Amino acid sequence: MKVTVFAGPSLPPSDREEYAGVEWRPPAEAGDLLRLRAERPRAICLIDGYFDHRPAVRHKEILLLLSEGVRILGASSIGALRAAEMDDFGMVGVGAIYRAYASGRITGDDEVALVHGPAEWGWRPMSVPLVDIRATLCRAMREKVLAAVDARALLRTAAATHYVERSWEGLVGTAPLPAATQDRLSAWLAAGQVSQKRIDARACLVAAMAGESTRRSRPAMVRTVFVDALARQCGVALDAPLPAPAPASPLSSPDAPHSGTGNGREPIA
Repeated sequence: MKVTVFAGPSLPPSDREEYAGVEWRPPAEAGDLLRLRAERPRAICLIDGYFDHRPAVRHKEILLLLSEGVRILGASSIGALRAAEMDDFGMVGVGAIYRAYASGRITGDDEVALVHGPAEWGWRPMSVPLVDIRATLCRAMREKVLAAVDARALLRTAAATHYVERSWEGLVGTAPLPAATQDRLSAWLAAGQVSQKRIDARACLVAAMAGESTRRSRPAMVRTVFVDALARQCGVALDAPLPAPAPASPLSSPDAPHSGTGNGREPIA
């Protein structure tokens, strides 16, 4: 059985070669998880997904698969958001971004939103997500590149900027920082940026391949007209019998990361 991963810019193609036994799919939209129902993957990693120009992954399709025993993990982007919303129902959240949503330290979906290039461009990010800005500012303070007052000024500027326009060049040039601080930060950013989304995405794959250490009970699924409508749109027969799960095959996994989303300009979370 395979691990199916919905990923875009949070996990660039250069990171994917080391993961054996993974089926890579583009960022998810509504119905994509429901279409996997008959395939019975070993696990699903929901990392990146559309949310604006395309309908986002529905909670009910996640709940349906969970109720039928499919392991679903979420991290990094819309996966972290959905995991925080559905961890009481058995979805497994991984990483710092998930924990920030689950604890209420962050709440907005724009925290993980960005625009990106198409698959042919390697899902190249074209804006910077707020969660990565937060992580980078924390590192800059630890390394004495920024004082706390300057980091707070940058974060306020970033939060007030629409997600499609967030860039380090724009933020450093707009925030009320001393000229010397702007120069120091600009030089440091070339090597100092933190991609928390990438860190969490890698951790999610490691967790999916390793399996869960504790068994989670299956949630109850309540069929609604919305689930039935989505299934019809996707060509999924919900009343068809499911195939028996295949035995798990061994998957190689890389070492855990050390620390720490289509077409041209569609938003992704």
